[in-house]
Amino acid sequence: MNKILFALLFCVVAAFAADKPATNAKSANSVPAESVTVPADSAAEISAPQETCSEFKSELAHRDSLMAVADSSCSVEKDSLRAALTSEKAKGENWERSYETMKKSNETCAKALSVSIGVSENSKEKRDEERREAAMMSGSAFLGGLGLGMLLFWLIFD
Repeated sequence: MNKILFALLFCVVAAFAADKPATNAKSANSVPAESVTVPADSAAEISAPQETCSEFKSELAHRDSLMAVADSSCSVEKDSLRAALTSEKAKGENWERSYETMKKSNETCAKALSVSIGVSENSKEKRDEERREAAMMSGSAFLGGLGLGMLLFWLIFD
């Protein structure tokens, strides 16, 4: 930006300097500008700033075109970054939904596992209880038979 302003200032100063000799000649001699003849050296000096000014204008146009290209590349980069940000937000939301789904699934599995473990423990306790009852029944049946046999032996042999 500073370079552009410097070039513009230089063009203005060069244009002012080019106009100044004609103005001085007009006021000093009060002769119309068309009738004033300018030496060849000063004509070359007048055309040199105009050439320099045109060079600066072409350079400014070139820089402006480069800046436009840079601006367009920056806008493309900004758009790609926005797209990447949108994509990352979508991925984050997707991961969050997946996490919530897995969390619910894990809770459901944990409840099912605890129910299964409870049922398994209850069935194991029932089997142990049935085994004890079966052992008591067979033991009481054996003792009942032994007691009945002793009673019959006592009745018969007594």
